[in-house]
Amino acid sequence: MSEEIDLGYDSNTLVGPLDTNELEEFRSFLEQSGQPIHFDTGYLTHLSKFHGGIPAKRCFETVDGEHHIVERFLNFLNPKKDETLGWYNVNVTWTQMEDRLNEFLIPFAALFAGDMLCFDFECGGRPTVVVWLHEESSEDHPVTSLVASDFDAFLRKLHECEQVEDQ
Repeated sequence: MSEEIDLGYDSNTLVGPLDTNELEEFRSFLEQSGQPIHFDTGYLTHLSKFHGGIPAKRCFETVDGEHHIVERFLNFLNPKKDETLGWYNVNVTWTQMEDRLNEFLIPFAALFAGDMLCFDFECGGRPTVVVWLHEESSEDHPVTSLVASDFDAFLRKLHECEQVEDQ
């Protein structure tokens, strides 16, 4: 990432140092399954600084104008060592939804209401960022909406959510 973007992370939401062993185990597992994955360097840099956190700037829109809220970035903690945050482990999350994904989609953040932010590796090179729509996806038929051309472009789209006043 060429510029540091301040997303306003609360340090209390970070889950500790990135466990590179967990990251490599997941990448190796996917590779053995016929899915060679090369994580975006911008993502890895971000993950190493803000592992599993919740940013203050967590709202964004898809290219179609749909609004979404990041609940939390997924992590690479050992799920057996932290049962609560282990549910937000990339591998655990991917395993729970793999039948409704395809071989090109890897989740990296949980969104409000059950959708997920995913990397889409289908076109090769740097993966695009898409929203995986859980209610519209079915077995072997994922439904996604494009967010950004790459992870860095996605980070630039994040902003603070507007306050909605009760009427």
